[in-house]
Amino acid sequence: MENMTYNEAVCRLDEIMNRVQNGKLDVDELSGMLKEAQQLVLFCRNKLHMVDEEVKALLEEAAAQE
Repeated sequence: MENMTYNEAVCRLDEIMNRVQNGKLDVDELSGMLKEAQQLVLFCRNKLHMVDEEVKALLEEAAAQE
């Protein structure tokens, strides 16, 4: 997951959700898919948090230069 982009993670989450919602998973796959989805959600949250912090820092830097 380290080399995965945010968009790739979101697409994978979408795939998992579609399979779960359509009942295309058997019981043996369900647990593994939900664990993967949980990791993907955490990955996406961390990416968004990092970008948010970078944007805030850039905006503060720009405001200080005015």
